[in-house]
Amino acid sequence: MDKNNISVEKILNRELLYTGSYLTLEKLQVRLPDQQVCDREVVRVRNAVAVLPVDDKGNVHLVRQFRPAIDQFILEAPAGLMDHDENPGQTALRECEEETGYKPRQLHKLLTYAHAEGYSTGFITLFLGTDLEYTGNIHLDSSEFLEQVTLSFSELVRRVETNQIVDSKTILCTLFSQGKI
Repeated sequence: MDKNNISVEKILNRELLYTGSYLTLEKLQVRLPDQQVCDREVVRVRNAVAVLPVDDKGNVHLVRQFRPAIDQFILEAPAGLMDHDENPGQTALRECEEETGYKPRQLHKLLTYAHAEGYSTGFITLFLGTDLEYTGNIHLDSSEFLEQVTLSFSELVRRVETNQIVDSKTILCTLFSQGKI
């Protein structure tokens, strides 16, 4: 069969391997376009959002937290999982306020992307948050330990350009917000 003839892989079998509080892991047996059978592992997660909150002075309000999967502290835009009864904008407002104490009065949708399309079902919707109101209503989950960090937007851009920011959602928020601030 011609390798350039791409078609949908047909799912022959689905096996649930793990269910946790954040994700489920499935093993799929699929038939490839050339009729071979192989396995695919799929992580099922809820969709998420991230918001880059920028105040009227051009300061960006970020969070710094330890990420055990990559064994390091990272600086990132406030983000979180969508609750089942929320739309992306509602989640962005909630997460931004819960993690930074700032509530954007204006949300500008930047994009929605598949964050790990090779193995995950998750999509992240990114926003630029402006016209911030400081409410001080910080409500972290019991397992969240965050440090709030404020930088100028130009310093954030510099850190993205020098590979000091490794988080994809923060990199994309920064790049897509250029020219909008």
